[in-house]
Amino acid sequence: MPDYDAIVVGAGHNGMAAAAVLARHGLRVLAVEKNDYVGGMAGSREILSGCRNDVGASLLFPLAKDLVDELEFERYGAEFIDLPVMSVNLSAADASPLVFYRNPVRLAAHILRSFGPRAMWGFVGLMRFCQYPASVMDRFTPRSTPRSLERLLAEAPSATARAQLELAFTGSAMDLIDRFLPDKQKHRTLRAMLAFVAIQSTYKGPYTPGSALCLVYTLAVNDGGGLMRRVKGGMGSLSEALARSIEAHGGEVRLKAPVRQIIVTDGVATGVELKNGEFLSARAVLSNLDKPATFFGLVGEQHLTSEYATAVRAVEHRGAYMHVLFKLRALPQFAAPWAHLNRDPRTRFITALVPDPEQVQAGFEACARGEVPEYAPISLQIPTVLDPDLAPPGFHIGTSYGFYFPCAAPREDRGRLRDAMAARVIARIEEHLPGFRDLIVDQAVFSSDHFAAMQGATNGDFTHGLIHPEQMIGGRATIEGSAHATPIAGLYLCGAACHPGPGVTFLPGYGAAYEVIGALAGSTSEQAPPATGERKVA
Repeated sequence: MPDYDAIVVGAGHNGMAAAAVLARHGLRVLAVEKNDYVGGMAGSREILSGCRNDVGASLLFPLAKDLVDELEFERYGAEFIDLPVMSVNLSAADASPLVFYRNPVRLAAHILRSFGPRAMWGFVGLMRFCQYPASVMDRFTPRSTPRSLERLLAEAPSATARAQLELAFTGSAMDLIDRFLPDKQKHRTLRAMLAFVAIQSTYKGPYTPGSALCLVYTLAVNDGGGLMRRVKGGMGSLSEALARSIEAHGGEVRLKAPVRQIIVTDGVATGVELKNGEFLSARAVLSNLDKPATFFGLVGEQHLTSEYATAVRAVEHRGAYMHVLFKLRALPQFAAPWAHLNRDPRTRFITALVPDPEQVQAGFEACARGEVPEYAPISLQIPTVLDPDLAPPGFHIGTSYGFYFPCAAPREDRGRLRDAMAARVIARIEEHLPGFRDLIVDQAVFSSDHFAAMQGATNGDFTHGLIHPEQMIGGRATIEGSAHATPIAGLYLCGAACHPGPGVTFLPGYGAAYEVIGALAGSTSEQAPPATGERKVA
């Protein structure tokens, strides 16, 4: 009898979701994690003295209703905070700010007043355009099986729908933005914001073919709408709630337990060996790591066909971002012409500093040359305006994301580039919130190299495979007819490397758990059988 029915390698949010579902269904499940906290790149812990910091993801978009009902986050201690002001987007000094209000009537009135009726209808039209391609990608569909782009095109109900899919998958973000918001002056902040949205999970610029897909993916909404929320105590509170759920249902979460290898016997995953030499057997093994980290780091290339190894190497992983944490002695203030926003502290929850699309494209091209961009798109969050317990009394914390960090530069140059990029991030913030630098009590700078070391993400890529057309839907699967099975029987992927992809949706882990439950229920032996469907090599 194996030690466990299932072992989950990696306690990131998807690994926790998979283990929680398996435990709720009565399986003997163990989640093992090399770090001393759960959540991975959606975790929260003390980085700056006395603060609780998100290192990685920090915002929650609506989750699928079935998943929320089953995982019972709130029952196990998670609390959600609604955001009356979801973000403030600032472009040039002569361009109106774009304030995303939670109230849709107030948001529509703001866009109409600040940008005109054509902008309002253009934004509505863009959102409508995204609905169809997002729906066939099953962006928010629990337990869905990905289909290839070729099949989606063949199944399109009309020539118009087919052309819509082709544009979404092969066009640039600016093809869509120019179509719906063409006025470069009147629509300036809207265009800049959407260009920034389109590049955060890619290694592309907004004018680069294929970047439209990331824009569609980001703007997709499910039955919960498109409203962002904050989790009290930080994003890691969700995974911590799932850890409590796992243990309440008889499962186990073991921290500071790094895995040396996934054991493969006669082509079947049979358990794991920890770095302390302990062997643990299981009927199924689920990896929350990306494909190179799983197959080359833990499985071993000797267990793969050469064709499949080549396919794994072809997946593009680049973390072209900078993550900077701040401890602040006071809440920064907007300068003119945005000083009127200071009347409501909640406008400081998220400030996006969005240069024109042409400058964003130039930033990508600088990054590709190994240079720090002149006009780095920046997102600054100050979550303590809504969750003050994240910092000691009288202090605030800031979480900043800057693009594009030249992550492909020679390794010996990256320390210098990291410092230059961090200085550029602070300088960009200073342009809009003067005096910000003087408010900094402490800071911590993370580049993709840090995330590679801390979380085992290949090249620090939080997406586990960038949102590029060839790497999405069917391109994320390894087995025909399965979202999570691999060429090794009994081994499944449960993280963002598999369908439906990145984002704090918990859907990859949730879907993987149900695929494993089905496989184990149909097994007459002690080991999980191969998943239904032909095992392919690429």
